[in-house]
Amino acid sequence: MIRIVQFLLLSCFVFICGISASYATASASVESQYTAARNAYIQLIKSPAKQKYRHNWDKVLKQLNHFTASYPTHDKAASAYYLLGKSYRQLYEISRITPDAQRAVDSFNTLATTYHTSSLADDALYLQAEIQQDILHKSAPARELCEQIISEYSHGDMVGKARLLLSKLPRDIATTRFTPPQKKLSSGKKEITAVRHQSDDKRTRVVVELSQKCEFKVNTLAPSQNGSGQIRLYFDIYGAQIGNNVSSAQNINRGPVKKIRLGRNREYTRMVCDLTELSKYNFFELNDPPRIVLDIAHSNETQLRADIPQLQAVPGAPTATTKGQQQIAALLNKVPDEQPMRVNLPDVARKQQGKLRIVVDAGHGGKDPGAVGYGNLYEKDVTLKLAKLLSARLKKHLNCEVLMTRTHDVYIPLQQRTAYANKVDADLFISIHANASTNKSAHGIETFYLNFSKNDKAVEVAARENGMSLKEVGDLELILFDLMANSKINESSRLASDIQSSLTRTLRGKYSNIKDLGVKQGPFHVLLGATMPSVLVEVAFISNKQEAKRLKSQTYQERSVDAIVDGVKSYLRSQKLLR
Repeated sequence: MIRIVQFLLLSCFVFICGISASYATASASVESQYTAARNAYIQLIKSPAKQKYRHNWDKVLKQLNHFTASYPTHDKAASAYYLLGKSYRQLYEISRITPDAQRAVDSFNTLATTYHTSSLADDALYLQAEIQQDILHKSAPARELCEQIISEYSHGDMVGKARLLLSKLPRDIATTRFTPPQKKLSSGKKEITAVRHQSDDKRTRVVVELSQKCEFKVNTLAPSQNGSGQIRLYFDIYGAQIGNNVSSAQNINRGPVKKIRLGRNREYTRMVCDLTELSKYNFFELNDPPRIVLDIAHSNETQLRADIPQLQAVPGAPTATTKGQQQIAALLNKVPDEQPMRVNLPDVARKQQGKLRIVVDAGHGGKDPGAVGYGNLYEKDVTLKLAKLLSARLKKHLNCEVLMTRTHDVYIPLQQRTAYANKVDADLFISIHANASTNKSAHGIETFYLNFSKNDKAVEVAARENGMSLKEVGDLELILFDLMANSKINESSRLASDIQSSLTRTLRGKYSNIKDLGVKQGPFHVLLGATMPSVLVEVAFISNKQEAKRLKSQTYQERSVDAIVDGVKSYLRSQKLLR
């Protein structure tokens, strides 16, 4: 009997030891997964060259996402979420894709809420606040996060930074409601619940209240060249119905704002501001409750809060604005790379009767270098040189007005480029780029216009120029149906064809191995929303050794822009706009 008891005790001991060993092995295995993910992150941070490519970040993100999803109760989970947020934040600096910044916010938010006792919780709150203010341009949530740090982590190492950031954040101004309060909405219903407005001597502020956050787009319709057109600023708010008690039209008649009108489309509700003249404007979002806020200046001398970056006109634009542009340009040059200045410029003067106005866009700029080619040649530098040359030649040979989206090395969001062209009532929009490929032997010239594209190569080019993934380019196509109804597709196709033909014909007479890649259609973000014929010209492959050397050549640059000018001339003659 004693031997049986001894045997049982020994068996239990062996069993318990086995469980302990297995647990220790499993724990060590989980720890090693975190260590591997952390080391992958550290190695990527040590390699600036590898950081430029999204697939390298995706490998790190995949490991960190797997760890946080599989082991949420592990003592390294908070650290993994911290690295996940940092990775998405640093990826945004390369991609310039807003969803990457939002994923960083989501990761830091999970850390701060789920692991609020972690020493990293206040760091996560502060990093969220920075992203909300500097990238997403949402001051209200940034303020709330800073106040939370000061209240809940008063002895932490982030409280000083939180107080400093809080002191720099703008405060919302009071507004006056002109629609009745709305009844409480059922969960999940997107609806405009109220519209409020207030005017003082300097501005009119319009606030659109929503039941929940909605995607929206903003654009302007400038008066036509003969001066008979209506001037309008409008928001398309996707998925939102108009509340029962919200008026479809309200007269304001303050400053340049005459009236606000609301109308429903199958896909969106459009809020239109009828204006007497184009003026500076800002817009931004607030939360709790969700709101879209629009400020319209009563005078172009009014200093509005800089929520939206506007664009620069080239020297030689109307004299009344040249001094202001030079002052702003000087300020932009002083801005550090990690925090580009956000400014508004006065509108340019109305076009002269019968005078052609062309907007030339130098692709990329500032923190967005574009493609980096042979010999460490940056696309943003090449496109700026070409755009300046093109602007000068267009003015000389066509006697037209030319404005540029940028005249210096500054970052400008893609959607603001065509918005600017619309705002100044441009007749043509030409965006200059240099192509790139992982295949170093790829070479040639191609010109694009906005349209649906089922061509994989065209979609890849669009993905690179848009700064978004191939999947997101596919999603982008879904909204083009509505945009295409108002865009100049046929004219853009003809303009692209004339420029492409002129470029290849001219350069083949001077250089060997000039390849005509043709005219193609693509969902290019920089062309979205343009109300005039618009094209994107890829003048050569910066990733190709021979073509990169040509792009650096002043002679090649001049011949290329002269060919583009000839292409524009050909298009204008076909449209009876030039003799």
